[in-house]
Amino acid sequence: MKLTRTILALFIAALALPMSAIGQDDEAIDDIVVVGQKSLSTLRKEVFKAEEEFYSVYNKLNDEKDYHVRCFYELPTGTRIKNHVCRARFVTKAYSSHASRNGNDLSRVANQSSNSVFAEKTVKYEAHMESLVAENPELQAALGEYNSAVGQFMSKRDASSNN
Repeated sequence: MKLTRTILALFIAALALPMSAIGQDDEAIDDIVVVGQKSLSTLRKEVFKAEEEFYSVYNKLNDEKDYHVRCFYELPTGTRIKNHVCRARFVTKAYSSHASRNGNDLSRVANQSSNSVFAEKTVKYEAHMESLVAENPELQAALGEYNSAVGQFMSKRDASSNN
């Protein structure tokens, strides 16, 4: 019983010591910073979040209806693994159009590069996005955050594959 009281008294004294140090103005208290490692899946989620934030800012600034971008999770045929996808409206419309004409022939739906109208629309979309990024600091910042998240993810992925 006496040992328990002694341990309890030491414990209370240990707790009270930092509190008494807080009251002293003449001594600086150091900050302790703990830096942890983020998992690959956490970094991947941060990439998705940064990408969605970029497109959210982009959509606010964009005045072209066909260039509005929507991000979602897609479940490709034959797998249970969802892919994070961000697509402009004109791309979704082109995929729908091809799918309705060609059935479920995925090779034809996926190969849009042979479609000259689609290719031209893609070039215009990319130019439109580049001009919006160049003109808007908020969009530039969102793009910087996205690039930073991708860089951290790729660095971690490369480091874990080399081990």
